[in-house]
Amino acid sequence: MSIIENKSDERLLWSRFLNGDDQVLSLIYLQYSNSLFDYGCRFTVDKHLVKDCIQEVFCTLIRTRKNLSSTDNIRLYLLKSLKRRLLRDLKSAGSKSTLINDQEYSFDLLLTENLDDHLQELDEEKRQLLAEAMFSLTDRQKEAIYLRFNKGLEYEEISFLLNLNYQSARALIHRAIEKLREVIHLQEKKVSQVLFAILFNDSKAVL
Repeated sequence: MSIIENKSDERLLWSRFLNGDDQVLSLIYLQYSNSLFDYGCRFTVDKHLVKDCIQEVFCTLIRTRKNLSSTDNIRLYLLKSLKRRLLRDLKSAGSKSTLINDQEYSFDLLLTENLDDHLQELDEEKRQLLAEAMFSLTDRQKEAIYLRFNKGLEYEEISFLLNLNYQSARALIHRAIEKLREVIHLQEKKVSQVLFAILFNDSKAVL
């Protein structure tokens, strides 16, 4: 069962944390750590780095508590913090995913373990068709699709994470969906069904 049920809960928990209650931070970690881990693993295959960045995000919360503002969207704050920290560390490390700035980075919409769960009955040719459909998206489109359909974020939240305005976020997702539908329609109906089953299922990645 979810520890945090609504925005009132989030405001209350965050307020308690800002006022010095460190036990609340443990509750927040339990609520969001797996979601943060899954998101982080979309940017890099280095799971140890993702775990380290998550830990650093929470350590930074404690160090900077006196300077933090109130919020009723803890998850969004944590996702943004993790993304910023992770991209910075990847850039500093000169990773294979070369980062020019915070607008250009690699994003894996489909983790390998998720694909294996859904594609056991597909032959190699159909797997290739599915991969081609996914590769047709830009990394920003992949991230937007993931945030919208896997994480259930609103357009306002997506625009915040992607540094876009509201209309640009909606347009990015619309173009991504149309592009997927176009590619899949030209291929095979069954591949289409499998793809969207994966897109709309929650990830099973666990920290």
